[in-house]
Amino acid sequence: MRLPEHLELLLTDEPVLDVYSYGPWRVPDGLFEEIAARIDGLAADPRAAELTTDEHKLLTLPATLVTAEIFGILAFLPGGGAIKAGSYSQLPERLLHRHLVNPGPLSTRMTRWDAPGGRWRPPVDWLIEAPDRELAIELARDCLSVLEGIQPLEERRKALLRLYDDAPVCDVNLPKPELREHWHAHAGDDIVTAVPELLGPVGYLEWVCTGLLAAYEVLAEAAPRDESVETHLIQLLLQGSMEHVPAELAVAVGEERYHELRRRFPAEHRGFKPGAWQERTRAWLVRALVAGAADACRGWLDMAMRFVAIAQGLPGDPWFPKAEWIPVGQFQTDLRRLYAPRRRVVNPLTETLKSVGEPAGDAAARTGGRAGGGSDRPAEIATSLVGQPEVVAALAELTRGEEPVRLLIAGPDGTGKRDAAQELGRALALGRDPHWVTDNLLTGQRLSDAVAKLHADARDCAGDRLLIIEGLDTIVGDPGNGEAIAAELHRLLAVHPDLHLVALAGAGGDERIRDINPVLPQRFRIARTRPFTAQGHAELFRRALEARGARGTRQAIEAAGVLLAATPPMQTLRNARLAPHLADLVVAAARARAAAARDAAGEAAGEAADGSAPKAGLLIRKQDIPDTLDTSQATGNPLAELRDLTGLETVKHEIALLVAGTHAARLRSESGLTITPPTRHMVFTGNPGTGKTMVARLLGRIYKRLGVLSSGHLVEASRAHLVGEYIGQTAPRTRRLVERALGGVLFIDEAYTLTQSPLKGDYGHEAIAELVKLMEDHREDLVVIVAGYEQEMAEFLAANPGLDSRFPKQIHFPDYTDDELIILFGQLAAADGFRLAPGTEDVLLAMLRRAPRGPSFGNGRLMRNMLDVAVANQADRVASAAVVAGKEIGGATGKSGKNRKPAKPPSKKDLVTLTADDLPPLLDHPEEFFGLYL
Repeated sequence: MRLPEHLELLLTDEPVLDVYSYGPWRVPDGLFEEIAARIDGLAADPRAAELTTDEHKLLTLPATLVTAEIFGILAFLPGGGAIKAGSYSQLPERLLHRHLVNPGPLSTRMTRWDAPGGRWRPPVDWLIEAPDRELAIELARDCLSVLEGIQPLEERRKALLRLYDDAPVCDVNLPKPELREHWHAHAGDDIVTAVPELLGPVGYLEWVCTGLLAAYEVLAEAAPRDESVETHLIQLLLQGSMEHVPAELAVAVGEERYHELRRRFPAEHRGFKPGAWQERTRAWLVRALVAGAADACRGWLDMAMRFVAIAQGLPGDPWFPKAEWIPVGQFQTDLRRLYAPRRRVVNPLTETLKSVGEPAGDAAARTGGRAGGGSDRPAEIATSLVGQPEVVAALAELTRGEEPVRLLIAGPDGTGKRDAAQELGRALALGRDPHWVTDNLLTGQRLSDAVAKLHADARDCAGDRLLIIEGLDTIVGDPGNGEAIAAELHRLLAVHPDLHLVALAGAGGDERIRDINPVLPQRFRIARTRPFTAQGHAELFRRALEARGARGTRQAIEAAGVLLAATPPMQTLRNARLAPHLADLVVAAARARAAAARDAAGEAAGEAADGSAPKAGLLIRKQDIPDTLDTSQATGNPLAELRDLTGLETVKHEIALLVAGTHAARLRSESGLTITPPTRHMVFTGNPGTGKTMVARLLGRIYKRLGVLSSGHLVEASRAHLVGEYIGQTAPRTRRLVERALGGVLFIDEAYTLTQSPLKGDYGHEAIAELVKLMEDHREDLVVIVAGYEQEMAEFLAANPGLDSRFPKQIHFPDYTDDELIILFGQLAAADGFRLAPGTEDVLLAMLRRAPRGPSFGNGRLMRNMLDVAVANQADRVASAAVVAGKEIGGATGKSGKNRKPAKPPSKKDLVTLTADDLPPLLDHPEEFFGLYL
């Protein structure tokens, strides 16, 4: 039985503000102190310092008008009659503590709550006393501004700011009731949606009733109750000490229901007992709570309290509800009573009664021969791990012991960490399957949400379920929340002594965790995995063949082990994942060869319909194992492909110099000379379509052939791949992207967008800082290429002091000439199976000469788009010709067709020929060129 994750915060001792309509929110450390300082600063502002009042009953007199205004705003912002709860729910007391005439003690009880009133007046509540009404409105807006940062109130605060910024056109010196009507009428739908009190008491009552009835419907389904909706509403009115049914309900619930309420009210009034109703309602909410309707319970309580506040305030605004019997506090107590962490002890009857009538030998065998029962864990764990003796030893030790399992497995990706955790979960036999938590569920989240989830998972798993946390080093390394989560996890291990936990981390992850929280790794038994040897890869390959219904000779399996050990990883294809990849290739080739041999010998009879051999009979020999395994699936000579590219002569020359420098460095190394590996990260500048991505891909393959990069693959990225939407997301995104590119080339297009965002607090600079660090950490097996327009890239390199030195090589990609674009167009057409009719190139050249050149010119991309248009036009032309020819063949030609040459269907040559007529039209206004074809 679990509480919804977003409510888990209510079970902690964190500083929480819980406005029911928003949900629990952890108050950031120092925020309320910062807001209080802002309030003090505004009160001391020369515009406001002399504006005071001697009439406020709760503030130290003389009180500044802005302080009195803020006091009223804090009462209104949560909502009219809305429930505001939590250990930090005393907003006026905490934010205006220095200004209160009689400040009482601050409560930190999580079950504390109140329901403020909902009286809103134009933005001149206490400031109405200011002699200058325009200044009053200006200061009222400032009062809202200083309250920025309290998330549960932000939507309403911003809506009121929009209303203040677009004030109605009226005399600012009108009486407040008239001003109020002008402001209400002027509020747009978006503002009224956030602040429904602006609808007026009747409109707000209607809004509340719709929510109240919706929540009641859900609760009645989760926990059926023997009463009608009308009875329910009447009892709420009676709880609010109402002596009649307000006439305004005729608008809110409809005339028919209103008349029914009036008819039943006297009878309900006579027998109504508030205390009994409260107890029944509390029990009803508890039943709904355990049925999984926690959110509906809270929604009903919120709307019920607003309903009472409005009813008591009619015909005016909702006001602070009087002491009521609606069980808000009781519900909050019940929620913690049912779901808060509890200590557990084992009742001895669970064992002693099982042993009644059981032979002593059987009982001893069941308890493992240990006095007092002990652990049911097996003496030995049956493990299928390959080449990981340290992990196998740790699993055996933990399954033999009686202490709760606390294991940290660190090692490279694909070395059996997850398999080890799963095997341990099966061996422990805790009754429920392990619960997996990945780093994506915690990194980049709000700290309150991440901590609440961690608490919920620990509480749910304690005692009878293995909790497995993947990427613990990534989680605690999160620059936003990592350190706090590490401390929280350490605390939870002490709070839940019966929690079984396995944490997985990357290679060296235990040291990274130790750097952040030195004491946390001490709570774990640490085991490290290691890359597989040739023998380990051979065993993995043998198992992969067996899973595919094949078997291999000893020589084949040994050869596969040697090959896999020498194969560089690429992205996620590494370590244990290489063996299944090779097995798929080898088995598919062997089956195809065996099927061909059987067909040639005429022995296919009796085989399966698809001609494949029986799986168990497929034998893999040494000659079936390839000499090399190219995980990047790239074939051909990249240097030759670079030479064959159209144009780009300066680029080819620069790449040739890089290749020559790499050859020279190798020769020096072979001669025993000391060399310093150069920094190979570089900048590509140029307009769109000039071949930057294509050359980056070829460069990765070239560096792989030269032994500079292990895999040579290309990972393309843009700003969206690096920059997160919230604090704490950017650094993990950047790290994951770099990890994908290790062994190859990371190509970041339009990199200058990382520094050009106009938004305050943009995380682009955080991505750059993280990228600079990772480039240095992985310089031996990673090439980062940033690309974009020449001027913008110069500004990008100047944005961070470490960027320019990290990219020592800059290569400019010039625009293609017209002749080069013509050649490129022909090459693209040929690659798609088309040829150009005579005269086509001349028309295309005329179009290009008229096309304006500039930063938006598409170069090769433009040729690709124009070819697509030409192919579409050609398809329409040949299809129409085929239709016409078909009609003439199938029908009479008539007199008009006697002397006309009959149409012929398109020939094979016609189907693959592009003519000048297929090209886009020659435009009268060249400036339209890009809009049509880009």
